Amino acid sequence: MKHLFLLLIATLTWFSCTEEPKNDEAASATEQADGSVPLDKPGESSDGIFESVSVVDSISGQVYKKQKPLNPLSTAISASPITKVDPVKPSFTPPSPQTPQQSRVVRVLTSNYWVVKALVKMSDPAANGQNQGAWFKFKEDGSYDYGYFENKIGSGAWTFDGQKALILLDSELLGDDREWSIKIGNTEDVMVWVGTSRFATTDVQTKLENFLFIPKNKGEMGYEQ
Repeated sequence: MKHLFLLLIATLTWFSCTEEPKNDEAASATEQADGSVPLDKPGESSDGIFESVSVVDSISGQVYKKQKPLNPLSTAISASPITKVDPVKPSFTPPSPQTPQQSRVVRVLTSNYWVVKALVKMSDPAANGQNQGAWFKFKEDGSYDYGYFENKIGSGAWTFDGQKALILLDSELLGDDREWSIKIGNTEDVMVWVGTSRFATTDVQTKLENFLFIPKNKGEMGYEQ
């Protein structure tokens, strides 16, 4: 699994190429199918939760505006924490696996706590240390809790796309929705998540390990404090 994580780090640049910030050329003002409007410059605005960036569609080449979360995992895990309720409430649907492989994924996900051991965000080396200790607890009714060490941050709904190996996290907090491409180790105690273009997080990936308990500090995770 260690080699898998290193391989994903090496290929992270390739994943991020599906949406790249536009630097010099001015974008047209044509509204896109999703209602977004192209920008002239990347990172035009930020509200502390999202930043507006210009991204390039890998198929059409069109530049358009998209909101990208400022923080890799949660607005509450940052130098300036923000906790704001999302006006759109999560919709809960219990998982209904259709194949033995999908049943395995659901069983592994809902086992104990999944704790972030390492995190990589391009151009943000401090993100690793800041996010170690974040945890997720997935439940069989389609809900999940998440937090940072002993502090619970919030709850939400989760769904799994067995065809694409994607997990969607619909948080009750604004700015914390995420979609991850997941890979589970053979021993079922390690996972790697890679961000997708859905929330413009292709520059983020994280390694999680299964814990029987929520760690109180990095010492309980095996790190020196």
